[in-house]
Order: sequence, then structure tokens, then C-alpha cells
Amino acid sequence: MLAFGTLAASAQSATPAPTYGKAADNHIYAQQLVREVLAENLDLGGVGIHAIPPGKKEYEIVGQNRDLMGKKSSADDTEVIERDAVKVYPFVILGQPRFSALAALKDSAGNTIGMVALSFKRVPGVDRLTVHARVVTIMIQLAAKIPNREALFRPIP
Repeated sequence: MLAFGTLAASAQSATPAPTYGKAADNHIYAQQLVREVLAENLDLGGVGIHAIPPGKKEYEIVGQNRDLMGKKSSADDTEVIERDAVKVYPFVILGQPRFSALAALKDSAGNTIGMVALSFKRVPGVDRLTVHARVVTIMIQLAAKIPNREALFRPIP
């Protein structure tokens, strides 16, 4: 029995951790939008855009300030898209307390095309209600910049 447990443990440790694309190597419009949102909202610690890339069938991260390009969207992420929802909850990211917000992403015509994850720094005066209000404003601003889903994947220099 001990040998089996040892074998199972070594098989688990042999499984390589998934590797994802780097933000610095991501030269599409979705990544440009991530940089713009971060620059315009200094209280954000992170932004991630989820969408279905051309030729694929599942949602994944297509723009992010961390090196997570290509990471599949979770069930929680896709539920936000399917329900056209906004979720705000306390969270800890890389050891920092945050308010995490997930919101359905729309294009300028109002079509749901994906989801955005926003990480707000937790400071005095920031609570779920203020975060929700900020999310709504940010999502309206983003939608105005996106003519359609395909635009997210447009190459940028």
C-alpha cells in the first residue's frame, strides 16, 4: 500500500504546471484595453478580459495584466457571461486583500461577448456598493470602445 501511495504522489508531482501566454507578448486589442483600464483606474490591481478566441469554442483569458493568456474561464466566469451578471466579493490575490468583480462584457451594440474580471484594492471607503458602481461605469466605457467580439483580437503594434 505504501508503494502505491508513493507512486501516486510521484505521478502527481510529475504533472507539469500549465503554462500561459505572457501579457507582454499579447499584441491584440483586448490587451490594449486592459492597459487603458488600468491606467485610467489607479485603484485597480488587476484586469482580465475573457472571450472566445477565433477558431475556439470555449472562453479563456485573452487580455490580462498578469501572464495568464489562454487560461480557460472557470464555471463562475462563464455563469457571469450566461446570466449577464455582475458579481462583487472580497478576495485575496497574491496576498493582497481585494474586492474582486466579475461582469459580463458587451460590445457597443449591447451584445454580450465575454467577461471582465476587475480587482479593486481594498482601502477605506471602498465597499461592495462602491465597487459595483465603479464596475458599471467601467463596463459602459469599455463597451463604447468595442464594436464587436472580433475587434478584441485585432492585432496592435
